[in-house]
Amino acid sequence: MYKNFSPAALGITGRQSELIELALTYGFRGFDIDMADMRRRSLRATPEDAFKYLRATDLVIGGFDVDVELDADDDVYKSQLAALHPVADLAAQWKVHHAFVNVPAATDRAAYPEYFEVIRARLTQVAEVLGARKLRLGVGFSACSESAAGKTFPFITKPDGLIALVKAVPSENVGLIVDSYHWLLGDGSLDQIGGLDAKKIVTVRLGSVAQGVAVADAQKADRVLPVLEGPLSHVATVLKLKAIGYEGPIGPSASGTQYKDETREFIVSSGQEVIDAILTQAGITVPPRPCELVSQYPDEPVVV
Repeated sequence: MYKNFSPAALGITGRQSELIELALTYGFRGFDIDMADMRRRSLRATPEDAFKYLRATDLVIGGFDVDVELDADDDVYKSQLAALHPVADLAAQWKVHHAFVNVPAATDRAAYPEYFEVIRARLTQVAEVLGARKLRLGVGFSACSESAAGKTFPFITKPDGLIALVKAVPSENVGLIVDSYHWLLGDGSLDQIGGLDAKKIVTVRLGSVAQGVAVADAQKADRVLPVLEGPLSHVATVLKLKAIGYEGPIGPSASGTQYKDETREFIVSSGQEVIDAILTQAGITVPPRPCELVSQYPDEPVVV
């Protein structure tokens, strides 16, 4: 497993150069990108110019959010799917590894059995567009009650539903986003994580419920940086992932509203520290950060 920095998952924004500097300073190996911003950059100049800062690093370019609304009306969905082709071309050119999409928690379109087939078919189509460029698709879900509010038919709000849906998609490049926050809110278990195929996990995100908030009442804004132990132990979670042979990206997540009075550096620094502690307690060696190498070997040049 290696530390992955996802600005969006931490609720932070900034200039690309600033975010890259944070990733390198705090020893992250992977980096999720804002594809909408990257595409705007490439249209204003060139794809090569848009990617120049990332090319200068050894960061593993992780993923980006797919701008396709799976619950949209047919015409809107088809338009978004068509627009994904040039985006996927850019992602392939920049050697991006994967993309992300969340399935709806509820819908007004149809009841579960029929709607399951609609979403399965749409995920298959999205996966085919990405697969043609050798990109994977990570599929996640939301267990927060607000995600299903006002909709007629409930859909996927629990890990077992997501696992069943991903298994039903025939595309080999489709896998899971294992998000400990929604796993906990959706009554997921460590045994479910231990029963997964490591090859079907695209990325792992760790986050905890804010102090004083009951798990049953937690919403998106109640997500804080992960803690080692809690209702769902993150150390035990990583041990399960280690046991099944998962070696992919893992990173912190939080709601930006929880840290609105803090700096980006505080959020990123705190996030990497707890991920380091979780991995270390799970018996996984964490490479030193560049600043730690400088303090150990002050006369040696450091390459990042």
